[in-house]
Amino acid sequence: MKILFLYHDLMNLYGENGNVRVMARHIADQGQSAEVECRTVGDEVDFSQYAFIYAGSGTERNQKKALSHFIKYRERFISAIQGGTVALFTGNACEMLGKRITDGDGRSFEGIGLIPFESVESDDIRYTGDAVCTPLTGGLFRPVVGFINKCSEVTGIEEPIFDMQMGYGNTNKDSGEGFRVNNLFGTHLIGPLLAKNPEFAGMVLRLIGGREGFTVTSKTCEYEEKAYEITLSELNKRINA
Repeated sequence: MKILFLYHDLMNLYGENGNVRVMARHIADQGQSAEVECRTVGDEVDFSQYAFIYAGSGTERNQKKALSHFIKYRERFISAIQGGTVALFTGNACEMLGKRITDGDGRSFEGIGLIPFESVESDDIRYTGDAVCTPLTGGLFRPVVGFINKCSEVTGIEEPIFDMQMGYGNTNKDSGEGFRVNNLFGTHLIGPLLAKNPEFAGMVLRLIGGREGFTVTSKTCEYEEKAYEITLSELNKRINA
């Protein structure tokens, strides 16, 4: 099966390619083949052929470059997501899926319009820091950890997927963060997210297995679990201090 790493050269800050490598390894651990294909500006993209689509965080300038190409394939992408294709967009890649992005100079960029939220960037404020959140979406039971680095606030998301205990939500006054559409997850959490959160990775893997026709066998990832437990423990100390 194929994994699409979308805008691998433009949207790959903070080691976000780790999300792709982690998922490819988990698929391989299930005895399935996993081929990663990279597509970027100038490439033709057929979203229907992929079992998993991923896009990560980039600079604000690179985000706009990616969006100028991505929007040409809006109908194909929305069709794939409506059909149940599994996808994860982290960092400011998730902003491309909304109705509009307004940059720090007030310029407006049309988004994919998968759901009608809007993102507004600041030219002098950036929200950064470690994050701990409670999942609000089915299939996750443990807190999710990560990191936030963004200059934007997102309005218009009615059903967030996380409740932030530490870190910034969709807006600086809102604890709700991220969104879900069918089997697509959008979040500003970086880290990389799937490497830091084995339960989240397992949920995504099960969704892929359900779509691709294989049953996922539970496997314990000792080092990932230990890293998660240590990270959560240390962040909880800061929350409770």
